[in-house]
Amino acid sequence: METTTPEYARLRAAITERLNAHDLLGVLPHGAPETEYDPEMEDFAALITAGTSITPEVVATVWHKWFGDSLGNSNGEIEPPTSGMSALAVDLEAVQRGFVQY
Repeated sequence: METTTPEYARLRAAITERLNAHDLLGVLPHGAPETEYDPEMEDFAALITAGTSITPEVVATVWHKWFGDSLGNSNGEIEPPTSGMSALAVDLEAVQRGFVQY
């Protein structure tokens, strides 16, 4: 999909809104920019446009890619999704259902 379309821009904005609302790292109240989760947003946008279901396990996989496990180790196995990741997955699935591909 063309990544410069208005629809794709709306998708990216909706994902960013959800990521910031959940703020799984808890960094936004401490001065992190609203763009803190842009790399993760791009991954989720690519997954959504590819038609991949955004499950808690998918969220955990993306999170592990960028942040590693709970100890910061990105070389090990992906940890099970947290309740926050599961809640984010529900919201991202709703975004995906509302996304219309042209």
